[in-house]
Amino acid sequence: MTNITRRRAIAALTLAIAGTTVAAALVPSAAAYRDDAYARTDAIGVVATPPFAPGLSRNSRMVDTGLGLSSAGNVYVWGLTSLNINGGAANPGGQQSPQQVPFPTGTTISQVSGMIYDVNALDAMGQVWGWGSDNTRNGTDTTRPSGAPQRLRIGTAWNGAGALLDSVVALSSTETAGAGIRSDGTVWHWGASTGYGGNSGAGASQLAGLPDPSVAGQRPVYLKGAYTNFFVILENGDVYYWGGVGGSSLPPGTPNAGATATKLTALSPWMKANVAAGAPYIVAVDGGINMGAALLSDGTVLSWGSSASRTGRGAPTSPALVPTLSGVVSMQFGYTGVVLLDGQSRLWGYGAADDYGNNPLLPAILDTNIAQYAAGQGYYLWQRQDGTFWGRGYNPQGAIGLPVGTQGANRQILFSGQNALEVVAQ
Repeated sequence: MTNITRRRAIAALTLAIAGTTVAAALVPSAAAYRDDAYARTDAIGVVATPPFAPGLSRNSRMVDTGLGLSSAGNVYVWGLTSLNINGGAANPGGQQSPQQVPFPTGTTISQVSGMIYDVNALDAMGQVWGWGSDNTRNGTDTTRPSGAPQRLRIGTAWNGAGALLDSVVALSSTETAGAGIRSDGTVWHWGASTGYGGNSGAGASQLAGLPDPSVAGQRPVYLKGAYTNFFVILENGDVYYWGGVGGSSLPPGTPNAGATATKLTALSPWMKANVAAGAPYIVAVDGGINMGAALLSDGTVLSWGSSASRTGRGAPTSPALVPTLSGVVSMQFGYTGVVLLDGQSRLWGYGAADDYGNNPLLPAILDTNIAQYAAGQGYYLWQRQDGTFWGRGYNPQGAIGLPVGTQGANRQILFSGQNALEVVAQ
């Protein structure tokens, strides 16, 4: 059974249960984290105050739901919006056009990040909110009235006595866990299963294993949730990870690190401290199931996978450069494929033979004149510079519009014939 097929079965079971009981790169961090070498990526840079990152959420590991943020700081979900994914808004269900997630009056959201059927959001005050189908995964850890978003606390459920998790400047997710960087450089995490990047207790807890962020060069400047593990890059260019249970995004032979950050030695030859002066080094890392990649400072891409069909090179599985990719500025993996944006606003893609977006095995241009893009677990979506939205891939609930059905080619994302995703247009 493929992973998406497995998700289908799980989704059907979950929906059946819900019917009887109730009726998934990170965005720019704070200016103090500025490192010009990273400014080309989607993960590092200077942000305004408050740190808005409107548009499609690239930090999403969702199966059936689209996720985005308006320039006014409102969160929208579409496709599958039941299972509390719409935070208690009216008319949840499947195949839905964008629905606004309700927050208390005066709350402005600056970043959103999705898991399989859960969401975390960062507000303009630096506090993290969670909602969705699994309270452990989203960090709230107990029932929320009407399924509404609630703020995460340290060491307790959302309604416990623990201090609110605050001063967060960056947010990301794996399939079932979340994490954030606080303004002091510490990293905090929550969610299900330490093998997926989460913790073993309620609420959020500080990640162990990273160097002291108060020491020059050791402050985290990049956080990205891949399939079952997180990646962190420090100011000095060192790459760390935690999590990584089976099917991980880690280079072959790299073990699950559980809930303790561990230096990713398989990528050491491309870390900033280990390359010659002026040579390219790692500035971003991401991955899907049994495949991953690192973006280098010159726009080239390093890839790896459990088989040659997952490397984008059709070649051996160890980390090596993809010869046909250059000038890349950002990337986002789904389950078994990846989309990458280059400096000419072209969207590239490659994937395994079972990629639901039907990406080619070797990198090819999927579309041009791209304004923004994102990926779910089995689908890809993007906006062209003319304002239209397009997508391809797994679509039983309308994450890439209606009518539903897996799409192996590009098609415009429409709901009742309308370009409804304009609410998250940058």
